[in-house]
Amino acid sequence: MISRRSSIRYALACILFTSGCSATGLARGAADLLFVRDHLITVRDVPYGRHDLRLDVHRPRLPRANAPVVVFLFGGRWKYGSKDDYRVLGDALTKQGWVAVIPEYRLHPAVDYPAWVDDAADAVRWARDNIARFGGDSTNIVVIGHSAGAHTATLLALDERHLASVGIDPRSIRGFVSLAGPVDTIWTDADVQRLMGPSEGWPETYPRTHVDGTEPPLLLLHGRNDKTVHPENSVHLAARISAAGGCARSVLIDGVGHVKIILALAAPRLELGDVMPEVVRFVENPAGAACPAGSR
Repeated sequence: MISRRSSIRYALACILFTSGCSATGLARGAADLLFVRDHLITVRDVPYGRHDLRLDVHRPRLPRANAPVVVFLFGGRWKYGSKDDYRVLGDALTKQGWVAVIPEYRLHPAVDYPAWVDDAADAVRWARDNIARFGGDSTNIVVIGHSAGAHTATLLALDERHLASVGIDPRSIRGFVSLAGPVDTIWTDADVQRLMGPSEGWPETYPRTHVDGTEPPLLLLHGRNDKTVHPENSVHLAARISAAGGCARSVLIDGVGHVKIILALAAPRLELGDVMPEVVRFVENPAGAACPAGSR
């Protein structure tokens, strides 16, 4: 049987191969690799954080002034994945006029929770401190995650301790997007239980534990056909946040499952589902897209 990770990697590679985005020039610097293509520039393997990690920055060749910044956290059950699998997604995000940051992060079994959340916080801190030199607006950052990465992104939004540990108030981040995230569940899978640490600490790993109505705007997207992470995760967490007076909106996408939702974002031209339009609406105006009329 082909794993979900393999199917995502294969599909994204096929999109990259057929997109005609071969490099027109490249140069090696002291610390990073620079790739120049028709419409974008990618700076690869930029060091960040406290654990000798790397991230890639994708930016338009002709960025608009104060371009929005998207930090993308990939999925993979907290055990698998690489930023290198998501170059085509960086391409798609830059086509919207945004600057995209895609970091590596530490994975199980080398580490357990909360190591990957700490790494994500480091990546956001790096973006805030450095993205201006890539044409991005450090005051206009949105964090997007898929699957396990969506769980991490949602924890950054709701449990303020993670970003506070790197000197950032979560409310200074313009918004967070969860794609097919296990964001309102309890851990019943033994494998997941092991990587989340001792059972007495599990409640801290549940985003719903931290809902208080003061969190930044959240958009929770889920495919109606998702058989891996039930769509009710997104619906229920959005309802909890709204009931507490916060800004959250859930959207169920027809004809989309757990893998196809990220492919729809990476290749909107394939018309797999209305994922990119929802993300664009949110990134350009998080509060307007997520907050009920008359709220903040």
